[in-house]
Amino acid sequence: MKEYQKDFIIDYKDVDRYLYLRLDAVVQMLNTLSMYHTVNLGMEPDYMEKRGLVWVLYQWRLNLAEGRYYAQKLTFRTFAVFQKEIYSHRYFHAVDEAGNVVGTALSIWIVIDQEKRKMVKIPPDIQAAFSDRLHPALSPEQQTLVDQLDTSSLRRRKDAEFQEEKKVELRFTDIDSNGHVNNTVYVGWAVEALKFQGDETFLETHVPQGLSIIYKKEKLPGGAVVIRTARQGQESYHEILDEEGCLLSILELSWKTRP
Repeated sequence: MKEYQKDFIIDYKDVDRYLYLRLDAVVQMLNTLSMYHTVNLGMEPDYMEKRGLVWVLYQWRLNLAEGRYYAQKLTFRTFAVFQKEIYSHRYFHAVDEAGNVVGTALSIWIVIDQEKRKMVKIPPDIQAAFSDRLHPALSPEQQTLVDQLDTSSLRRRKDAEFQEEKKVELRFTDIDSNGHVNNTVYVGWAVEALKFQGDETFLETHVPQGLSIIYKKEKLPGGAVVIRTARQGQESYHEILDEEGCLLSILELSWKTRP
C-alpha cells in the first residue's frame, strides 16, 4: 500500500503555554499531510469537487504518547485503506528523530454526492490511486498499525452526568473553505470546555493523550454552539450541539498528569 511521509518542525503555534503539543495542532498537521499525499499522487486539491463529489470526515481516533517536542522534528507517515468501497480509513503514525513512534491516528471518511446529498461509493480510480500495484498488500508495519487502532464508532452516552454547559459564539475564522466549521475547531472547543467557571486548574495540571471524535452534522457560519462536558478522573466526555439542540459532534478525551 502506498505510503507518504512529511517532516514537521513543531512550531510555537503548535504548543500550549507549557510548550506541550496541542491536540488540535496535531490534527491540523494530519490534515495537511493528507492533502500533500493526495497532491503527490497527481490529484489536484479540488479533484473530487470537479466530479460533483466531496469527502466528508466522519471520525478521528488519535493517541499521543509524548508531547514535549517544541522546536523538534517529527516525521508523519500515512496510507489509506478502503472498506466496502464506502469508507476510507486513513492511518497515521509519527516518529521522532530517534525513530521512536510517538503517536498514531486514524481518520474515517465517506464520499457524498454534492447534488443529491447522499453517500456514494468511492470511485474505483480513486481507490486505485492510493494502492500500490506492485505491493497491493499491507506491509508488516502497516498491518500492525491497522490491527492496533480501533475503528468502532464512538457512541452517545445516555447516562452522562454533565458538570458544565458552555455556549460559544462562532468566529469568522472557525469556518473553512468548505463553508462549515473546520474539524480541528471541535477539538479546541472540547479542551477549552474543561476550564470550569474560569478555573484552569485541570488544564494546568493535565495534558491530553488520546482523542476520539465523531462528526454527526456540519455547522454552518453564524450563531453559536453549546458544549456539554462530563469529566471523571482522567477522562472527559463532550457533546457539541447547535442552538436548536441538534447534535453536531461527540468527543472523548483521555488525560494524564502534566509531566
